[in-house]
Amino acid sequence: LYPSLFLGSFQLPFALIPILTFTSLPSVMNDFANGLFWKIAGGLLILLICSINMYFVVAYVMSLNHMALYIGAAVLSVIYLSFVAYLVSL
Repeated sequence: LYPSLFLGSFQLPFALIPILTFTSLPSVMNDFANGLFWKIAGGLLILLICSINMYFVVAYVMSLNHMALYIGAAVLSVIYLSFVAYLVSL
């Protein structure tokens, strides 16, 4: 159960962030692009979901009780968050 939760926690933002980004671009959506309210509401909702997911990832890694796994998870988290920041900046 935990490994699938762990993988799902990493995959969900890769679906949510591009959806919000592309549906907010007038060049892509024309008249159907998200307005300011939906951009802010969607961003806050994605932030909430990602925060909950990161909590589950941290809880899972801490339950493993191994220092090498802590360091590996920290390095992967930095790489992951950098990529998410790159997606948001597009």
